[in-house]
Amino acid sequence: MLGLFNYSKFEELAALLKDTPEGLDENNVSRFHVALTAGLLNTTQLPTSLLLEYDGRIVAHTAQLNEQRLRRGEEPIRWKYFQYLTLLFTEIYLDRYFADPEALRAALNAELTKWAAALPRDAAPADKLPLFEETDAAARQLNKLAFSNATGSGKTLLMHVHIAQYRWYLTERGAGLRTLNRIILLTPNEGLSVQHLREFQAAGIEAELFSGQARGLFAGKAVEIIDINKLRDSKGQKTVDVASFLGNNLVLVDEGHRGASGGADSTWLEYRRQLSEEGFSFEYSATFVQAVKADVTLTSTYARAILFDYSYKYFYGDGFGKDYQILNLPNDKDAEWLHTYLVAGLMAFYQQQYVWAEQGPALRPYNLEKPLWIFVGGSVTASLNREEASDMVRILLFLSQYVSRREDSIRRIHQILHQGLLNSQGEDLLSNRFPALLASKLTAEQLFDDSLLRIFNAPSVGRLTVENLRGITGEIALRLGDNPPFGVINVGSDAALVALCSIAGLDTSEQEFSDSLFQQLNAPESNVNLLMGSRKFTEGWSSWRVSTMGLLNIGQGEGAQIIQLFGRGVRLKGYKMGLKRSAAIRPVLHEQGLTPPTHLPLLETLNIFGVRATYMTKFQEYLEEEGMPKPGTQISLVVPVRTNLPAGRSLFTLRLKREIEGKRTDFGVAFRALGPVPRLGPPAAAIATAVPGLLTKNRIILNWYPKLMGLRSKGLGEASEAILETGHLTARHTAFLDLDRLFFELTRYKAERGWSNLHLPAAAELGTLLADTSWYELKIPKEELAFDAKRSDDFGRRLRRWQEIASALLRSYTERYYLLHKRAWEEPFLEYQPLKEDDPNLLAAAATAGQAATNGYRVQVDEKEKEANDWFTELRDSVKADVFKKDKDPHRSLHALHFIQHLYQPLLALDSRPKLADVTPVALNKGEREFVEDLRHYHQQHPEFFADKELYLLRNLSRGRGIGFFEAGNFYPDFLLWLQIGPVQHLVFVDPKGLRNLKLNDPKLSFYQTIKEIESRPALQTANPNLHLHAFLVTATRLTELEHLGTATPTELAERHILLQEECKDTYIETMLNQVLT
Repeated sequence: MLGLFNYSKFEELAALLKDTPEGLDENNVSRFHVALTAGLLNTTQLPTSLLLEYDGRIVAHTAQLNEQRLRRGEEPIRWKYFQYLTLLFTEIYLDRYFADPEALRAALNAELTKWAAALPRDAAPADKLPLFEETDAAARQLNKLAFSNATGSGKTLLMHVHIAQYRWYLTERGAGLRTLNRIILLTPNEGLSVQHLREFQAAGIEAELFSGQARGLFAGKAVEIIDINKLRDSKGQKTVDVASFLGNNLVLVDEGHRGASGGADSTWLEYRRQLSEEGFSFEYSATFVQAVKADVTLTSTYARAILFDYSYKYFYGDGFGKDYQILNLPNDKDAEWLHTYLVAGLMAFYQQQYVWAEQGPALRPYNLEKPLWIFVGGSVTASLNREEASDMVRILLFLSQYVSRREDSIRRIHQILHQGLLNSQGEDLLSNRFPALLASKLTAEQLFDDSLLRIFNAPSVGRLTVENLRGITGEIALRLGDNPPFGVINVGSDAALVALCSIAGLDTSEQEFSDSLFQQLNAPESNVNLLMGSRKFTEGWSSWRVSTMGLLNIGQGEGAQIIQLFGRGVRLKGYKMGLKRSAAIRPVLHEQGLTPPTHLPLLETLNIFGVRATYMTKFQEYLEEEGMPKPGTQISLVVPVRTNLPAGRSLFTLRLKREIEGKRTDFGVAFRALGPVPRLGPPAAAIATAVPGLLTKNRIILNWYPKLMGLRSKGLGEASEAILETGHLTARHTAFLDLDRLFFELTRYKAERGWSNLHLPAAAELGTLLADTSWYELKIPKEELAFDAKRSDDFGRRLRRWQEIASALLRSYTERYYLLHKRAWEEPFLEYQPLKEDDPNLLAAAATAGQAATNGYRVQVDEKEKEANDWFTELRDSVKADVFKKDKDPHRSLHALHFIQHLYQPLLALDSRPKLADVTPVALNKGEREFVEDLRHYHQQHPEFFADKELYLLRNLSRGRGIGFFEAGNFYPDFLLWLQIGPVQHLVFVDPKGLRNLKLNDPKLSFYQTIKEIESRPALQTANPNLHLHAFLVTATRLTELEHLGTATPTELAERHILLQEECKDTYIETMLNQVLT
């Protein structure tokens, strides 16, 4: 699949999308599609028009899933880059599978042949993948797709779209195939079946738990959810004969690794094969690799079936999910040492509870749940094996001793915080583990008392009681005295475990009737802080609360289960539900002016410890096999910068006043608080006098040609914009639209953008607005707006298209309408401001608690990249010592530029991906770096030109920090360049960027004209008549790829202030400077 994109590594393809904003653009096209096609070269097998067709279907399926979410007032689905690629890969595969399975098999065999040829002679048998047999039917050989998805990466949502994708291809491309018999979802247990049923219902997908009753006409309509344990070779009282399901089924398999590793579950694999033999199957698991590695045949089967691999190493490496920290246990034989170790584990959890409670309001933007401590074992049976029972009793005895032996516990807490826990090599295993507790200045006595309250729901010491909840099967409550339960044990053999606790000397009791504590764990009001149980938690149980994990009974051959356990703990909602830990989104937070709470990382870290040393050893081995990096391997440092503002010279920038009547102007705060309340309507209804003309002069242009299905075959995909037909929605069209739905979508869009001071009209008025053609131009074939559809289903499809067009038009218009009013109100407050030392563009960082303000880059590097770490350390030290006077020798893709005319040194650049480091603010890319080098070279080689002129350059930060222009589509040019000649100052906005995908009407292309209109505003002319504004685009895109801009020569482009960076390498800087002076 990667080969179709001309890439050999997933990381290379992913790099095109990782930094791309999620969601859709104004044309209802995924931003990922735009970024993907911009970065792809020579993809003859995947032309842009075909990729857009796939994107259109993904968007449509997603919109269908979002309908129910929007009705409930929930956030809509916005795919992460890896989820989008998963769905795109599925589109590509299904298209080829239904079009020509034999050709698909031949292509796959060709790739397998290349793979085999590249293997070393001593390759392991599992690496030697067999070809698909050409004597068998290709459709039956290729009818299984597997997806290796890390837990928490959204596989359930992907499954919902996969159903829609398969149905579409079966309906539209499956001519000659039998009607779909059933859609079957196989789960490993009943609990997971119920969970899936709830999620299907929430998504508006018809589904039911399998009942065994004949479905007749309804077959294939609803998803039938079956616990695979109920499948047998013959029908029984609680089982069903697998033969009764045979036919053209779509089979979905959750936890697809079950049955793939042999043993008691091995018959499940055969049942799955039979069910999908005449149809198709999608399988999902986080642990295919671990499950099949012992079987060469299964390894080859899944190696050829896995379409997309986004396992934990990718998930974690991209910053998703929590970090993790393992508290090693080198010695479990010394009871005294072990007890102190367990107290350390308890205090690690208490620290999380403490931070969560103390920093509550500051933590809300990061969507963290109340911390939960779990102890989990590997046993899969309902009965309790001896070792697991022993481990559970050991933990309960430890807890009993901790809460009842006050002085002893206080002594150990003091030791942990102030002396550490030393291993045989004298290393402190607890080094830097308790920053929040140490910063609190609380004594060991105070920490102990507070831990009783926060963890055990008790105001003072007491005896631990193990209480069997007789009304709830398999649940045991844990409490101190008569206080509310603080913990629950969920285990099959509840009575047996309680009996063992009694024998061990623990207080036990029974309660006849009770509500389930386990089912209430995710409730906001739950006071349960501890959960103990077996492997059942790895399949079906879902919680965002897990923050500390204790390991019980981890045996050999349980790698898949360990990875599942780990996945339950590292799940994270994250800032704006982005699923990422804050350390991975520092640039985003920085741009939005947010400083994460001091101890936030403690709550974004999963603490892991165990009651036996062997458990910890095995656990680490399994994670290493998965390719997970060891925790704590990111090295952070600040590379300072030295500013060099010119003495006695004011360099002016163009900005809004920082405050208006005490209200900040950044992020639109002042406008929302003090400005007018625009009411959305036709251009003539705008309350700001300048807005109507701007709305009709710069009309919304919506090109629907590329979105139409089948354009490839019609030959329209490459049509020139000059010959495209135009049309508009009339009152007759809008009479068929769901105006209430459009109003609801606009309301959601308004809320997402934070436009609290925008008033939306009634739904009925939206139809009138759409029929007003003064503000938009719709490029679309006339027949697509016609009412003469020959079949009712043709008209239904057109109607859906009109609805989508209307939604896209209204969103684009609403944004422009609101922002034009915002600009009109802010215009009198726009001013020339002298650049000062505290300007964000000079990397001036505000002081945080306990730290002085610093100017510089924040860098994170993996400790394994020793040379990169050394490179950054040397750079930091040279800047600090003020000896950085020339470019530092590059290290692979890393560059540090020294250009004395730039207003701070150094300028960091990072050329390629996968990137060696995370740098905040974002380092220069290759095109930006080459512009700086070209400008520097020209400055050095032409002293005569600069004899009477001064040149200065400054990198412009992105949104929220730098200088941007709504007039050009919220455009933030990459550089500010000043050219001073006597009293006259020229401020030039320069942006190096690729132009391959910029449309002819993109406001960035006309920004050189827009900036002159801004300059001509009377208030600015009066304030500083000697300051002149200019703008240029510098592009590395070749001239032959710019035909869509309607310009044939470099000279014609230069007249439009577009400069060719490659073809005019030696002259484009001179051209720019001469045009500034003309």
